[in-house]
Amino acid sequence: MTPLQRSRSDSPAADACASARATTVDEESGEPGPRDLHLIRALADSAPVAIYHADGAGHLTYANPQYRAMFGLMPGQSLDDWAQAVHPTDRPRIEAVWAEFFRRWTISMRFEYRTQASTGEIRHLAEHVVEVTAEGVSGFVGTITDVTELKQAQAELEALHKQLIHASRLAGRAEVATSVLHNVGNVLNSVNVSADVATARIKNSKLLDLHRVVDLLQANEADLSAFFREDDRGRRLPGYLDKLARQVGLEQEQVLSELAALKKGIDHIKDIVAMQQNYARLGGVTDIIDVASLVEDSLRLNESALTRHGVILRREFEDAPTIVVDKHRVLQILVNLIRNAKHACEESDCAEKIVTVRVTTSGLRVQVSVTDNGVGIAPENLTRIFNHGFTTKREGHGFGLHSGALTARELGGELRVESAGRGQGAIFTLDLPLTPAQAAHG
Repeated sequence: MTPLQRSRSDSPAADACASARATTVDEESGEPGPRDLHLIRALADSAPVAIYHADGAGHLTYANPQYRAMFGLMPGQSLDDWAQAVHPTDRPRIEAVWAEFFRRWTISMRFEYRTQASTGEIRHLAEHVVEVTAEGVSGFVGTITDVTELKQAQAELEALHKQLIHASRLAGRAEVATSVLHNVGNVLNSVNVSADVATARIKNSKLLDLHRVVDLLQANEADLSAFFREDDRGRRLPGYLDKLARQVGLEQEQVLSELAALKKGIDHIKDIVAMQQNYARLGGVTDIIDVASLVEDSLRLNESALTRHGVILRREFEDAPTIVVDKHRVLQILVNLIRNAKHACEESDCAEKIVTVRVTTSGLRVQVSVTDNGVGIAPENLTRIFNHGFTTKREGHGFGLHSGALTARELGGELRVESAGRGQGAIFTLDLPLTPAQAAHG
């Protein structure tokens, strides 16, 4: 007989024998009488979970109605048929569980499996088996709970969690994209200014005066020597030409300077776009990267915004080894941290707004910290700052830091925050392992 073939002997005769044995017990001994047994049986029959008893050989001696309902057993059908309802995929595992139970005769065991009805409906069951310790009774008793709704709720919760992580990652990518757009927009403003200035210089050029000089000379070309000697305009013309040449030369330098600024701006836009194209790919691919270079990329993506708002940027980079990491995901975190530091400085009353970026190493880990002297973080918010949806910014969505914290953990690292309170600035530190192997054991 296999472990799944538990026998049935819960016949009315067996129940009568059990009742008869109970009625022979002396009432003064405290043992249950017929009325107590009737109550116990009624409670078992009404229980919302399946209850059964089996003797030491595994033969079922009792099963309540809920047991039959769980396994789809019709009235009069053998309890041995319960095994037919077990999901085919789970049968071998349950066979092994019961074989181990009878081999070792463990005091207690818990396991889960599925049933599959003839209609195809699948239910999840959780079974708990314990040895009977009452005097004069052997074997074991089991309870079976239908946990299908719980499993469905857990699956829905897991799906929602995955959706939240996906949304947070998209928000993190949006931070990078937003920084790219902001920087391109800022550079375009500079490009437009340079183009306008160069256009104005050319429109207001002294070239028109030069044309007038040429016209004057052509009008007197029949006797230029007399014109320079006798005409007052001719006598003043050499000096005027000298001044005109210097003015045209100055205008040329100014236009060239604006054109150089224009070219620099265009090159900057090309660099930003190239950087975005370099990072704009699916995550999950690790690279061997230089941490300082990655930090510099994140600073470049925020450079124009920092400059426009008068934020002083300080770099304190130690020599750090290369790390193996998904650089796109790390860039998302760093871009968001630097933007947040800039916003904190903007909202601060400090005359000198400073953001300091440090790169340090500790053992087999590397830390990148972003420190600002901005508005700071209230003590009660330090434990909430990485929560999904929490933000202190009026136009914030609460995804950036939450996404960063999730990403850091997935990379085997950690994102931490420190602040002495409001008006005291803040320090955000990204801690990363040097290799993915360490991340896996992080």
